Amino acid sequence: MHTPERCGPAQPGPIISIMTEPTVLVAHRGHAAEWPENTLPALESAAAAGASWVEIDVQLSADGVPLLLHDTDLERVAGTARNVLELEATALAEIPVGEPGRFGERFKDARVPTLAAFATWLHGRPGLRAFVELKIESLEHHGRERVLAACRAALAPANGQWAFISYDYEVLGLASATGSEALGWVVRGFDEDIAQRARRLPARWLFCRHDRLPAGPLPAGPWQWAVYEVAEETMARDLIARGAHWLETMDYPALAAALAREPV
Repeated sequence: MHTPERCGPAQPGPIISIMTEPTVLVAHRGHAAEWPENTLPALESAAAAGASWVEIDVQLSADGVPLLLHDTDLERVAGTARNVLELEATALAEIPVGEPGRFGERFKDARVPTLAAFATWLHGRPGLRAFVELKIESLEHHGRERVLAACRAALAPANGQWAFISYDYEVLGLASATGSEALGWVVRGFDEDIAQRARRLPARWLFCRHDRLPAGPLPAGPWQWAVYEVAEETMARDLIARGAHWLETMDYPALAAALAREPV
């Protein structure tokens, strides 16, 4: 098996124990169906409902501070067309991110958490684990090495409780070469080239949106399939039958309750 070339001294990576049975539900951006996504209240709601895994997105501010945000444009979460990559963290801390388009003024006090604040929160919940998605926009703007170093430093208090995922294959290769063992590659489909590259990484997880999966049983490999966005029971049960080990949902409490019932 090909091993990526080392890019520098190895750094300690997270030690993640993964479970294969039963299928694991992952709270996608927290309990984002009922709370502003990627905020600490959304994550706390998911944890309180029994989630053992959450997934968050990370962008870096203009001054290189890792923050929990999916988009670089703040229009969707804050109602303003300002760009995260052009704002320093202190300015971003003052902007409400209560998703006014969905919730109106209900969450007008919601703010963007820093990744460091998230790590402190995660450390206080030793039974919880997190997938941390490194977003392509920040990787392209700041550079892979800078993003990786900043995120590792911020996550240090919760080492052992997180794993990097990304669409960007190169940053995952860099993470692997510098000490991270638990990695997830987010793919836009599947073919033999993706399979070979996933084996070389190596990827423990392949993340894919449900409508981009290949038909039929999911292709087997050294990875486990993590599928998003799964909102309802019928789809969840079908994906489980096809070989999905992990399901991401923005409504963890509802889907967990539905899957706990005997199928009709």
